[in-house]
Amino acid sequence: MLSGRVKNNVMTILSAAISSGEKMFSELLGKPATLTIVNADEADAGGIGGMFSGKNLIVPGKLSDGMGEVVMVVSHQQAAVMADLMIGQDGTNAPAELEDLHFSAVTELTNQVVDTVISSIGSQIAVTLMNVPGEVTVTNINAGMIPGIQGKVIFIETDLNIGGLGAGKLVMVFGGEVAELMKSGAKAEASADGFVGDVTGGAKVKLSSASAQKIVASELRDEGRTTVYDSSLDIVLDVPLQVTVELGRTEKLVKDILELSPGSVIELDKLAGEPVDILVNQKYIAKGEVVVIDENFGIRITDIVRPADRIPKL
Repeated sequence: MLSGRVKNNVMTILSAAISSGEKMFSELLGKPATLTIVNADEADAGGIGGMFSGKNLIVPGKLSDGMGEVVMVVSHQQAAVMADLMIGQDGTNAPAELEDLHFSAVTELTNQVVDTVISSIGSQIAVTLMNVPGEVTVTNINAGMIPGIQGKVIFIETDLNIGGLGAGKLVMVFGGEVAELMKSGAKAEASADGFVGDVTGGAKVKLSSASAQKIVASELRDEGRTTVYDSSLDIVLDVPLQVTVELGRTEKLVKDILELSPGSVIELDKLAGEPVDILVNQKYIAKGEVVVIDENFGIRITDIVRPADRIPKL
């Protein structure tokens, strides 16, 4: 078990990381999600399973460069609510079993949240952390071993509540070198208001500002410090990506679609003047406003996902 300064170090890092995950849940599910921390500590991997009962969604991952393992465990009830919301429903009629469509939707959601949490931890301990997702499964743990972890691990237990639809357990487990680095404490400060400490001098910079992007993308790299960018990315820099601008969405019944004709008007879920969403390979990365350039439409970017989170989203 952790104690004293070491536990405080771990709690500080994980609190900021869980806050980032909470925001990602809210953004992708379209409902306010809260992750209330119940406990964070060190334990033997064989004892973690005792925290669970019944069916749970297991979301495993391997960190690149041998940095360790990460596993997210979500109660089946909450996973079903997530799946219902991800396919466009309101979450009140969660499926009893996750069919292929539900499973695919909740897999995409949870992997993105894991990426966000890992990115936040990496930014705080000044280490590049990239997650390689494993196979997501639904497992009846019943105090047994959680697949994908072994030895001494650090865990954080939370209560997840999505839009007032009921609370369920969500636990994240970290093993290997990343767990040891968290014990040493943060090398860059992070907080829920969108600021991360500049590891070159400790100053706070707003990640959504132009100056922050310049610092993260160029200044830190020029000084040879570890960032989310890596020279190994050079081999994929000329890979084409599909950029999509989404004006809005709506839901229609089949009969409504069949009644469409020239001149029909479809009302979208966005207000006039509201920012549009910008997606790369169907992953949300920014917001913008529509402009006209000569006779063509264009998009002026007004808000962008922070640099540390963009690579996992691609």
